[in-house]
Amino acid sequence: MKYKNISFDLYRYQLLPLTQDVQPDMFRKILNVEHLKEHKNIIFQELLSSFPELKSNTNNLHQMVVVNKDDWFVFKLGIQKSIEIENENFDKERINNWPHITVIINNRPDCQFIAISKNLKAFSSTNVVSNILSDTLRPHLKNYQLSMRVEVLFDKKEFWNLVHSNRGKITSIRFELISPNMANISKCLKVDLKQINLDTNSHRTCLELNSADDTALEIRENNEVIDGLVEYSSQGGGDIVFKINGLKRSVHTQKTNRTIELDELIVENLNPESLETLLGFFRP
Repeated sequence: MKYKNISFDLYRYQLLPLTQDVQPDMFRKILNVEHLKEHKNIIFQELLSSFPELKSNTNNLHQMVVVNKDDWFVFKLGIQKSIEIENENFDKERINNWPHITVIINNRPDCQFIAISKNLKAFSSTNVVSNILSDTLRPHLKNYQLSMRVEVLFDKKEFWNLVHSNRGKITSIRFELISPNMANISKCLKVDLKQINLDTNSHRTCLELNSADDTALEIRENNEVIDGLVEYSSQGGGDIVFKINGLKRSVHTQKTNRTIELDELIVENLNPESLETLLGFFRP
């Protein structure tokens, strides 16, 4: 039997306290906002272990947990569709079909990755699955005084490709940034988003650059502030939106998702040991 490669889009989630005024939770030894930040991944793993039922507004879903061990959580998500077939009497009839995708979550505090396989027979995009997951988990996380922000990973070179190919035509760039709680991806920032979050409880901060009328922005790679914003965004810290002369619609860097290819045989036989060998695929 010949196996094919399965393509996964990569996302990163960040877990943030809903407020800086965290209420004590003696059961989980949460005394203040700093304690909540220290326990956030433990709380998230607890929530995954009691995995709530995922819901869709249009179709029935069926989920099956495949791996739940240490920092790994893997599940398959099927969606009820119907297909038309011809039976032995040459009559047409419709039967249920359950095309599915695989979701891999790594909950290590320095990773916090979600990989979602592509299957157009099941879902039109992996972003649909990401939204279903975050929408379902949001009210549960709220009970723990946490919020969850999920962003796709993209190659930072795509940002600079857009800049170079549209030189003299870019009139606006907006950075939509999640307040960081992962030191390993926020160290590149020259803007102190963490302090802004502490001072204002802002969970998403927008920084917008606009040129004067009838002129264009001048964006250069040796600008450390810009490069830091791009690096952070590409690692799942946010989205970047361009406005370009001659284009009616804005251009998003998130359209250039980072992907990985995994052998179908590996995907169908995932276990904690095989997942550890795949961790390198998730890193930039």
